[in-house]
Amino acid sequence: MNIEFQRARKEDLEGIHEIEIASFPDPWSVDSLWTFASDESVRTLMCAKEKETGEIIGYYALQYVIDEAEIAIIAVKRKYRRQGLGRIILEEIRRFCKEKKIARLHLEVRSENEAAIHMYRAFGFEEVGRRKNYYEAPKDDAILFSLSI
Repeated sequence: MNIEFQRARKEDLEGIHEIEIASFPDPWSVDSLWTFASDESVRTLMCAKEKETGEIIGYYALQYVIDEAEIAIIAVKRKYRRQGLGRIILEEIRRFCKEKKIARLHLEVRSENEAAIHMYRAFGFEEVGRRKNYYEAPKDDAILFSLSI
């Protein structure tokens, strides 16, 4: 897999939103995604694209302030899952954080998302808390993770 990362542009939003809808029971709107893509001061929305075809195969949304950041979304197109792309995206996020002098990275994940939890733990994230019944439709707890960069 030959991947390149680039800041999402308006023309990328449809492809990103398709992955968003296929990945989450409560997907973000195109407007919410654009909020991240268009605010370069404290947010970023980055696409993972297949270099040969330009196909958007994953993305992440990150918000940051001073020396801390939070992964708001990370998603991979269904046909590319379980091929290591999630870890590649996490490596890209770590690189971005180092560039921005971010020392701590946070995220939350549904407690029933075992694949994501396993990936985050394998990457070095530590569980630091839990929010009971945080998610709706379906009801689920949020597990809070943190990683020192």
